[in-house]
Amino acid sequence: MTWRQFLFVPLIALTPSGSLASDYELAIEDKGLREYYCTLTVSLKNVAGKKLTEISGFFYSYVNDEKVGRSKGAWFMNVEPGSVQKTVFETPNAPCDAVTRYEFVIGACRLDAGFEDVSACGGRLIYQAPLMAANPDN
Repeated sequence: MTWRQFLFVPLIALTPSGSLASDYELAIEDKGLREYYCTLTVSLKNVAGKKLTEISGFFYSYVNDEKVGRSKGAWFMNVEPGSVQKTVFETPNAPCDAVTRYEFVIGACRLDAGFEDVSACGGRLIYQAPLMAANPDN
């Protein structure tokens, strides 16, 4: 890699505002309790110029630095540009009111017809606190 390529590669990932580009935004819409499940309604907004075929995954729940639960898997499918889709993640026996953060673990990511690398896909997400990307060491 030449010094010009070395300087150019990081610049193409930046938007004019200087922040990393993102295509999808994840946010909590609601938290609740159903029987013994802590429910988390999460929205995904597609701010990209093309349709998102699928992002599937689950959440780890934490109270401070202690992992206290893992949700069932769920997915967002066929999300058109500019639209928002909501889905519910359920975690059995988790202390809903005490959770301080949720880490999203991506299981699969499809844009158009093909699967994408999950780490690259995760880099295209913006997480609204207390949601965040999963630590790969967990």
